[in-house]
Amino acid sequence: MTLVTLDKITRSFGPDPVLAELSLRVDEGDRIGVVGDNGAGKTTMVRILAGGDEPEKGSRNPRKNLRVAYGEQMPAMPAGTTILDFVLRGNGQHDALATEMRELETAMANGNDAALKRYGELQTAFEAGGGYDHKHQVEAVLGGLGISVADQRKDVAVLSGGEKSRVQLAVLMTTPADLLILDEPTNHLDLQGIEFVEGFVKRYPGAVVVVSHDRRFLDAIANSIVEVSDGVATRYKGNFSDYRKQRDAAFVAQARQFKSQREFVDKEMDYIRRNMAGQNSAQAKGRLKRLQRLQLIDKPKGKRAQMRLTFGTTTRGQQGQTAIECEGITVKAGDHTLITNGDLRVWFGEVTGLLGRNGAGKTTLLKLLAGVSGPAAGNVKFAHNLRIGYFSQEKTDLPVQGTVIEALRVLDPTVDEGTLRDHLALFLFCGDDVEKPVSELSGGEKQRLSLARMTRAEFDLLCLDEPTNHLDVAGTEGLEQALKEFPGTVVLITHDRLLVEEVADRVAWVENGAIRTFDQGLEQCQRVLAEERAAARAAESAAKDRAAAKAKAEKPAPKKASETGKIRNPLMFERLEQKIMDLETTIEELQAAMLEPDNYASATKMKELQAQEAKKKAELAEAYDEWENWQ
Repeated sequence: MTLVTLDKITRSFGPDPVLAELSLRVDEGDRIGVVGDNGAGKTTMVRILAGGDEPEKGSRNPRKNLRVAYGEQMPAMPAGTTILDFVLRGNGQHDALATEMRELETAMANGNDAALKRYGELQTAFEAGGGYDHKHQVEAVLGGLGISVADQRKDVAVLSGGEKSRVQLAVLMTTPADLLILDEPTNHLDLQGIEFVEGFVKRYPGAVVVVSHDRRFLDAIANSIVEVSDGVATRYKGNFSDYRKQRDAAFVAQARQFKSQREFVDKEMDYIRRNMAGQNSAQAKGRLKRLQRLQLIDKPKGKRAQMRLTFGTTTRGQQGQTAIECEGITVKAGDHTLITNGDLRVWFGEVTGLLGRNGAGKTTLLKLLAGVSGPAAGNVKFAHNLRIGYFSQEKTDLPVQGTVIEALRVLDPTVDEGTLRDHLALFLFCGDDVEKPVSELSGGEKQRLSLARMTRAEFDLLCLDEPTNHLDVAGTEGLEQALKEFPGTVVLITHDRLLVEEVADRVAWVENGAIRTFDQGLEQCQRVLAEERAAARAAESAAKDRAAAKAKAEKPAPKKASETGKIRNPLMFERLEQKIMDLETTIEELQAAMLEPDNYASATKMKELQAQEAKKKAELAEAYDEWENWQ
């Protein structure tokens, strides 16, 4: 069933349209990945899709009572509210929907067919918000996004920008909706958080539309890709890898058709010119009429201008020698100790992926490697005359005032303006763009300007902190190619797994105050960590089982009938005692089943389990009452 369609949408900002007669349809079960160059109109399209913006022309046609969860509908974050309470409350839709569902259940029990139909319409959205186990889903989502149980008690008013983004993502993921729209959800997540969101989207009962530049993420979750370009949306079946193959094949096919038709037209026009006034004039005129009716094939449009990076071709240091060596270092952020007694060696000519959970200390460690700060304890040795370039996630290298070209000129006032403009053009700053104030640049533009400044100098070692944030797919691929061609040394923090797989020689993993090195790269790192997590879960489950068994063993068993003196029928009394124990076991099994992801994600299953639990508890209460009053 179709949830919403966009029909020939046009939307402009200034004289030029961003979207020009764009059309799109979203059906139940869709997992749509949205890609396109920065500024192509991806966010504009999804805002209209969500109902947050109105088109100038065309129409948005949603299904009746369509529920959409989208970032721009976020509630305010009032001081004095904990993260857990904020996400539980969300925008209030879950509580309102739960009340309506309970009223419908009462009406259904009385045979109301209209209530049954309405219940079916609401069920997908209700399950998407966690159903009757909303609180458990909220806690699971917060934990999956890297917000610990202790941090869930933090006041939302003191959160960092990255923490706020993850909290807002948690609200979206637990809001009852038929359609979930996510705009760059992986930007502030670590690898485990991204993997959690992948699994969540795959299991999501409603439809999902995701704007993302994360190629591996789109490969994992998408069943179709929509490319927004030149004001229109083109849809491809399959995930990102499928889209890239289909797009390239379509371009080649169109190029061949265009070439073939041009050759045909040129041949026909040559015949017409030579014979229009001669003996074959009738044939020439006939051919001209046929050409005039011919549907001409458009010349295929190649890729737009892409950001072209080069980090230099001459570097110091011999491959295999040590560029930086850290021995027994302690890394702190203020009074908070992040790493204790850590060891790390960075080799010349290699790319090291610096990965770990959010808040583990990656950025602080990178600043230490870049020479921006020092360790609280331990030793850091740098190779002689090592030239280090540092790319900050916070863009602290950019001037607060001035224009784009001035931000580049300040690095070397002797360089002429033409050279500066040529360099900025490599990063897609053309014409009047170079005169834009730095303070008015978008996140992606600031990212490109920082990279433009970094590539004006020669470095032996690059320290890059999340350089793909705010870049589109083309920009990320350009960065990937530049890193492959760079002959120097790189330490890279990124959440882009494909980038790490393509360029990193080894991975340094930061977690729980320690640095671990995986010499075989990301695949080895993920495999070892997954095995350790599985072993930890198994140990935790075994410990719970032992605790439950111990508690059950310590619980006083019902006294024998012979001890109470209430012997009416000894055999029946023993059966009653066995019934009590069986009921207690059944209740424990039902409660355990409620904690399984497939069950707590389904309102239908949770309702069945809760009904069974209530029934068994009632039977247990009656059994105990009978036991206590046995005569």
